[in-house]
Amino acid sequence: MKANSIIKKSLLSSIFFVILVVIVFYFIFKETTFKDVILIFQKSNKTFIFFGILCMFFYNLLEGLNIKIVLNSLGNKIKLSKCYKYAVGAFFTASITPSSSGGDPMAFYLMTKDKIPVSHSAIALFTKLMVYQFVMIILASISFFTSYNQIITTLGNFKYLVFLGLFLNILVCTLYFLIVFFKQIIIFIVEIIGKVLNKFHYKKTSELQKKINLQIEEYSKSATILKTNKKIILKCIVTTLIQIVLVFSIPYFVYLSLGYHDTSIFKFITTQAVLNITVSSLPFPGAVGISEAIFMKLYKNLFNPNVLGSAMFITRFINFYLFVIYTGILLAIFIIKDNLKKAKERVKSV
Repeated sequence: MKANSIIKKSLLSSIFFVILVVIVFYFIFKETTFKDVILIFQKSNKTFIFFGILCMFFYNLLEGLNIKIVLNSLGNKIKLSKCYKYAVGAFFTASITPSSSGGDPMAFYLMTKDKIPVSHSAIALFTKLMVYQFVMIILASISFFTSYNQIITTLGNFKYLVFLGLFLNILVCTLYFLIVFFKQIIIFIVEIIGKVLNKFHYKKTSELQKKINLQIEEYSKSATILKTNKKIILKCIVTTLIQIVLVFSIPYFVYLSLGYHDTSIFKFITTQAVLNITVSSLPFPGAVGISEAIFMKLYKNLFNPNVLGSAMFITRFINFYLFVIYTGILLAIFIIKDNLKKAKERVKSV
């Protein structure tokens, strides 16, 4: 992957993302004034706000730990700090690109810059993605059944997005399962899709099939290694579960910071899981706009109506906007440092 290409795409995505955020903030502050948010924030218990920020920090750190677990098992002696860099890069680009499509390519690019073998990078990212999908399905399914009445009564027509999100996540998880255990079924499906595309005279069918089959082969190699190292999967599952529970607990810490104590943390985690599964199927960068709208509906029975808008803004600022800024700055620093290092190496070699 060319450095100029991926950086250019990230810059364009950043510009589009900023425009989208400005539009969303315009509508947010038509209902809740920024002054109200500041006043409520000033009255909040900053200790719980800090816990929420820590949850988000450890979310990224644990993602880096998952990458380290897999890379170390493949013989790469790599520090957690470098794996944290990959997690930071993935978080930022996933946040500003539709359907989080830019996350793994950025992480892959950063790994390549650190001279990690391509096959090892692919295995680490595939494992992280597969385990995350699996854990999310489990949590989302539990949340779906325990919060079913809440979904039906509070979301209105948005409830169909929950069904769609759950269906798509199960579909993706099933595809990963088939790649791991029944690769030939996936190849057969790709051939059928290729025949259908040929009937519609799609010119790039052959090229598309080759790309997909190469990807399947890469994932299949990853799966073979993972099947012989089940402890790696188990470690990643535990790490990912902690990671997701932490980030889903952030609304609860905001709730505590505003002086409320009546609702359990379990209720907040399941509610946030429903929100996550609802927005996961939508092709918006960081689910900006729709996440705020769904939050206002799902949490209206958990927060006092007078503080709901402010609670939503504080929560989204902690679990998204603040860390988009933070990871964006860190990623820029990492890239500049890498470029300076390369420039010095070129000077020395002359």
